[in-house]
Amino acid sequence: MSLRERRVAVVTDSAAALGPEQIAEHHLFVPRMEITIDCNTLVDGTNAKLRDFYARLATSASVPTTSAPKPAEYLEKFRSAAATAESIFCVSTSAKLSAAYHSAMVGAELLIDELPTHVVRVFDSGTTASSQALISTAAARVADSGGTIGEVTDAARTVANKVRLVAMLDTLRFVHRSGRVPKIAVWATNALNIKPVMEYSTGRIGAIARPRSVQRAINRIQSEMTNDLAGRPAHINVMHAGAPDRAEIIRSWAVEDFECAELFVTQFHPFMGAHTGPGLVGASWWAE
Repeated sequence: MSLRERRVAVVTDSAAALGPEQIAEHHLFVPRMEITIDCNTLVDGTNAKLRDFYARLATSASVPTTSAPKPAEYLEKFRSAAATAESIFCVSTSAKLSAAYHSAMVGAELLIDELPTHVVRVFDSGTTASSQALISTAAARVADSGGTIGEVTDAARTVANKVRLVAMLDTLRFVHRSGRVPKIAVWATNALNIKPVMEYSTGRIGAIARPRSVQRAINRIQSEMTNDLAGRPAHINVMHAGAPDRAEIIRSWAVEDFECAELFVTQFHPFMGAHTGPGLVGASWWAE
């Protein structure tokens, strides 16, 4: 289906960290977040910049900051989307994590002032990163098949209620720098080689395991995936923070073990990675 034959265009902010291939394949419009590290501000959008960010983060003494796309950035993307469809569906990072949702709402109001016949629906994904990416691609598939704004919304809501994000932190040092854990916890995890496995999903946020090696942490992630996905068509987004070798372990295993309807690898966006640090690896997934 050509862009001009679609009823709905899908927008998602760059916290989803989708690569150029996915953005092009799903005809997505992507407002960009800004990342500041060592007094240098980058507007993200390429994997190369994300790789550079994690290399710099590993040695930087400063705490990076991130900012949501501004309303003007959303308005620009909404205008582009409006040229291709009568309705716009915007998947936002959780309003609890970022100002992106508020910026998108303001941008939507500005567009409707300009184009009152258009519809803009801003959807709070309740999540971010690889889970947000899977919600966005699910919505885009329905949009690309000619779905209505209601059908696109239903698809996004279905995945948002199913998707899980589970990841291993390589260290708590960066979480400590952001003021979220005490220094003694950092010392203990480093001394014992603990690699916390965390979940960020609907109804479940926090540590689910504290294994004492990277391999055991990856094994725990794989166990969680197997419990949910075995014998069912699986949608999987493997993510990493400057750790492609670790991501490849999960990706290659998933190819062999699951019926993958969708499988891709993304970098963990600095929006969250600034606080979790390099070395993180994990995945988001949902089953049909």
